[in-house]
Amino acid sequence: MFELQYFLIGVIQGVTEFLPISSSGHLVLFAQLTNWEDQGLFTDIAVHFGTLFAVIIYLRKDIYYFFTNIFQFKIFEDQIIFKIILATLPAIILGYFIYDYVSLYFRSIQLIALSSIVFAIILFFADRVKMESKGWNRVTYIEAFIVGLFQVLAFIPGASRAGVTITGARLLGYDRVNAARFSMILSIPIILASMTLSLINILNEEYVAVNLYQSFFASLVAFITALLSIIFLMRFIKKANFNIFIIYRIVLGIILLVIYV
Repeated sequence: MFELQYFLIGVIQGVTEFLPISSSGHLVLFAQLTNWEDQGLFTDIAVHFGTLFAVIIYLRKDIYYFFTNIFQFKIFEDQIIFKIILATLPAIILGYFIYDYVSLYFRSIQLIALSSIVFAIILFFADRVKMESKGWNRVTYIEAFIVGLFQVLAFIPGASRAGVTITGARLLGYDRVNAARFSMILSIPIILASMTLSLINILNEEYVAVNLYQSFFASLVAFITALLSIIFLMRFIKKANFNIFIIYRIVLGIILLVIYV
C-alpha cells in the first residue's frame, strides 16, 4: 500500500507540475479522496527534487547559457537573469507570508473545482491572442514582471502555476512554445524556494519521519514522469493549442462540483 501511495504521489507531481492542469490541486484531491496518511515534508522535498532535476535536464542548454554568462561576466548584456529574478520575486515574497495560511485553509475541493474552471476559461481566451515571433529570452522587464504577477495566482489550488504563467505570456503575444518554455524557466527558482521552505519547516520540527526508501522511489517516479510530460507538452503544442488541457480542467471542475456541492 505504501509503495502504491508513493508511486501515485510521484506520478501526480511529475505529470502535473509542468502541464497547465495544477499539481497542487491534484495533490490536494489525491489526499482528500484517498484519505491516506500524509507522506510528510521529506517526501515533499524529494518529489520536488525529482521534477526540478527533470526540468534542468530538459533545459540544460539554457542553464549552461546562464552559467556561462555569469562566469564570463556577460550577465549585463541581455540581462535575462535579472528579468527571471524580477519575474520570480512577487511569488517568493508573497509566498513567504501566505504559504502556511494557504496550505491550511485553501484546500477545499469546491475551491479547486471553481479555480480549475475559471483559470481554464482565462487560458482559453489568452490562447486566442495573436502570436508574435519573439523568443522568451527577449522578454522585457515589464513583461517579466507581468508574468511574475500571474505566477502569484498559482497559490490558489487548482489555478496551476504552469497554467497561469503560460496564460500571462500568451496574453503578451508569445507563441505557445516560448510561453511554455518561459514558464518552465520560472519553475526552477520557484521549486527551489518551495524546497527551501519545506527544509526550514523540517528543521523547526522536533521530529520528522525520514522515509528514505519511499521518498527516493517517489522522487525517481516524479523525475521520469515529469521529463516525459515536458517532452510531450513541448512536442504537442508545436502542432496544437491548449484546448485538450482546457477541456480536461473544465470537465474535472464540473464533475467535482456535481459530486461535492
